Amino acid sequence: MAMDFMERLRNTDDVLVMFGTMQTLLVDEYSKPMETHLGEWILAHPEEFQDSLRRLYAAGHDMVHPGTQANSPFRAKPFGVQDRVYEFNYQSVKLAKEVTPENCYVFGLVSSSNPDWLEPVGNMTHDEVYNGYREQVLPMLEAGVDGIFVSGNHIDESVIAIKVAKDHSDIPVLAATVFYAGKKGFRTMTGLDPKAASAKLQEAGADVVGFNCGLMTKSLDTSEWYPAATILLKEMKQGTDKYLLALPDAGLAQLISDRTVYPASPGEMASEVLNWVDVGARIVGGCCGTSIEHGRRVSAVLKERKA
Repeated sequence: MAMDFMERLRNTDDVLVMFGTMQTLLVDEYSKPMETHLGEWILAHPEEFQDSLRRLYAAGHDMVHPGTQANSPFRAKPFGVQDRVYEFNYQSVKLAKEVTPENCYVFGLVSSSNPDWLEPVGNMTHDEVYNGYREQVLPMLEAGVDGIFVSGNHIDESVIAIKVAKDHSDIPVLAATVFYAGKKGFRTMTGLDPKAASAKLQEAGADVVGFNCGLMTKSLDTSEWYPAATILLKEMKQGTDKYLLALPDAGLAQLISDRTVYPASPGEMASEVLNWVDVGARIVGGCCGTSIEHGRRVSAVLKERKA
């Protein structure tokens, strides 16, 4: 029998490894065109999608998401596929669950980085956002997803997405927001500091709070390290008593010879992960620019920690 996710966090000292960048993996290794809708591509290429998940689990990942970040009606509309929202979310979760080993987990990814903003900054009403996320989350629940992972830049929309998940289920909800480094330190896109942001996500009902994406491993001078993820986690911890999550990018993306290159190697990321764990992170991994090998090296470090 599979171990309950929240029970595992409460009653073990396990640090779980999560893969956060399905789009990157499918583009880099399975020839998915960047400009195509991710959910549509996954359903058209189920064998490749499931192969990628098998490889992730074999490399030591405990958690994956089924590439559902663009499967809200808001993000599907620009591609003209908003009428397939139910299909995309239901089938993607089903495909992922079919190849998920016991004691590993599939978390449906809900992105709050929508084309528009909530009123009064943008044109989206609270009810429109709530109903849109409900349309996305319900088929995930029906398909048997193990939890919901809410992430993105628009933290007020994330709060609504968390509420949708909590209103319609009792499964775990992870919530991560994106931070940017500036003269005043780390801030969300709307100006919240890490303490305020983590408190807001906890108040909304998230069971795990953290960050994803962003420059978190190397400074602008790629020859020098800056322990940004560790510093950020310490600041987030001041605003929450929930379990912490860290999914940084593999450094700051650079354009080299017309290719997007991320500077942090798998070994370099793995060398930092125990610092995140020391602060209190219970879910670690990577976002943009990370690969299966990044996860493999992180998993190996965590296994050595328990040995």
